[in-house]
Amino acid sequence: MAIGTVAEQWKQVSWGAIFVGVVISMALMVLFTTLGMAIGAAAVDPLYDAAPLSGLGVGTGIYIVVTQLIALGAGGFAAARLAAAPDMLASLLHGAAVWAAATVILAWSAIAGGGAAFGAATNAVASTTRGAANAVESMVPQDFSFPDFSEVAARIDTADLPPELQQVLEDADVSVEELRTETRAAFRNVVSPEEQQRAMNILTAALMDALRTPGDTGSDVEDAFEELVGGENAVFSQEDRDQVLMELERRLGLEPEEVEQILQAAESRIATALTEVSETLDTMQRQALEVAQDATSAVATTALWLTIASLLGICASMGGAFVGRPDGPIWLD
Repeated sequence: MAIGTVAEQWKQVSWGAIFVGVVISMALMVLFTTLGMAIGAAAVDPLYDAAPLSGLGVGTGIYIVVTQLIALGAGGFAAARLAAAPDMLASLLHGAAVWAAATVILAWSAIAGGGAAFGAATNAVASTTRGAANAVESMVPQDFSFPDFSEVAARIDTADLPPELQQVLEDADVSVEELRTETRAAFRNVVSPEEQQRAMNILTAALMDALRTPGDTGSDVEDAFEELVGGENAVFSQEDRDQVLMELERRLGLEPEEVEQILQAAESRIATALTEVSETLDTMQRQALEVAQDATSAVATTALWLTIASLLGICASMGGAFVGRPDGPIWLD
């Protein structure tokens, strides 16, 4: 073959060589991933180690980066050797093509759900985000509940009432226990267990929305409390309040203005209970914001390291191509 013809062939792309280089790289990544899983599992001793998984994250990241560099270097070496192009630039470009094709395949596999087959680096950002979301949802206290209006109202005490009303109750032989019992019954007849459960569902939904999007927690909480107290079709609406008044009038045999004072005292205790719920939501909002900020920082850091790893990958692939390029012309028959 004429020298000119060979020189022109050196300037052409050898897709077969690039394909082989990519296949070798991907196969080595799978090999190193399974080997790493075997080594990691063998190194963990949950029976005797207090924190068997501590340190695995950093070690895994380093292992993934190093082994992918080795795999890409081997792929670049094979591509340059099989391309049979002694020209330095042509060999380096074949190595870069191996890195580019492998990167596209890894990105596609991560989107398609097969990223784990090639190492955790392909879905590290997604894993970090999912972990942050789980951490936010775990902030909800196990004992978090909506206050039972009937039980809160039943904590009313005569000290909460004006002196003249205390005297009226004493003259009517209404004891503190009787006052609490009748108040509890009046509220329970109006706010049924079903309504109480609806209140809990509303509050839980608002809480989860607030934790997932902590920036607008204030509006979430306001909307929830509007559904709970005072608003149209609220759990404890104005209509419900009027019914409680009539129930207390019937049960205690008092005048409407006197029952109004008792109801106001009960509502004051309910408002205090709702304030405590609101303070709990505020505390969880602050915690959620901290977790969101940490998650953002973690995602940014992870993305930065993945970018650095990718840049190192192209260097490794081109370095392998540099080593694998022929020392001189390869003549073809």
